Amino acid sequence: MKKIVLFLLVITFAMSENLSPVFDPRRTPAYLPDSRWGYVGTSAALTIAGSLAGAGILFLMPESVTKWDKEDIENLGSNYLKKVRRGPVVDKDEWWLNWITHPYWGAVYYLQTRRAGFNWGFSTFYSFLCSTFFWEYGIEAFAETPSWQDLVVTPALGSLFGELFYLGINYIQNNNSELFGSRFVGGLFLFLMDPIGFVIQDLKLGQALGIKNTREFQSFYVPKKDGILFVTTYRW
Repeated sequence: MKKIVLFLLVITFAMSENLSPVFDPRRTPAYLPDSRWGYVGTSAALTIAGSLAGAGILFLMPESVTKWDKEDIENLGSNYLKKVRRGPVVDKDEWWLNWITHPYWGAVYYLQTRRAGFNWGFSTFYSFLCSTFFWEYGIEAFAETPSWQDLVVTPALGSLFGELFYLGINYIQNNNSELFGSRFVGGLFLFLMDPIGFVIQDLKLGQALGIKNTREFQSFYVPKKDGILFVTTYRW
């Protein structure tokens, strides 16, 4: 009986706060594409473009920071095979590369399938695939030997951070994209937590490509006997 009363109190509080009738706005996404694989395909294309741009930026940074041998990169084919066969090894990258940037991108990989509507298990697996084969044994292997830290830390911590980001994104979007009473701050955090999703959702790339949000408010008209139309708005 107490559980029933508590449940009713929670629902009443949510309704009184002018929220949508959702039990937990942190876990219920405000965006859910009508095509999961269409969303993932779009995000994958953006991920590739962003990763290539990121690799270019890293290439321009000092070798003392990235530990990339720029002379080796010039002989891509032979050096790639040499580095892949040599690894994985324990790298000597800066701490912020191993423990901040790699987990961050692991979280971004995780979010692409999580926000497309897949569960956390599949999203963790997707983060592992992207971080291992796309980046560590893919783009980065042209510059340095695959690293044990990156193979483990990127998908492991990345998935944990990714789920936290997922809850934060849902909370902000269900709060009219506001954070601390500001839509600018809310939009900034949405971009920082998932820049790829921000482009697809907030900048409407997905909509331009025909990917619809099934969570958007929809309206329809109901005719009445006196000829007046009644407008109903609802969420899928």
